[in-house]
Amino acid sequence: MRSIRVSHIVLTTEDLADLVYDSLKDIDDRPLLFKTFANMARKYSACGSRDKGGDLGMLEFNTAAKEMEVAAMKAPVGIVQPPVQTKFGYHVFVVTEEEALGDTGIDGLNSSSLR
Repeated sequence: MRSIRVSHIVLTTEDLADLVYDSLKDIDDRPLLFKTFANMARKYSACGSRDKGGDLGMLEFNTAAKEMEVAAMKAPVGIVQPPVQTKFGYHVFVVTEEEALGDTGIDGLNSSSLR
């Protein structure tokens, strides 16, 4: 399991999703990609996250549509992913950040705090 931050654009048809994906997929500069993605999410997304540029925050287990969650967990950081269909529509998404997961010890406590 990864700890990732995801942004998405939800579209009502596969054709629209393909069009948005095609316009984003070849942007190689990450800052430009993230800015362009956020602008497109504000303009085109059918999700309330549009006000935040499509930012869903850190993706928690079982908080997103299952198909979206599975695809996001496999996706590399900074590369726009092709549309994923869920009951909410077609999601074009990008993983914008990944946090390193560390062992915090027993019951979530750092082992050094047990001494």
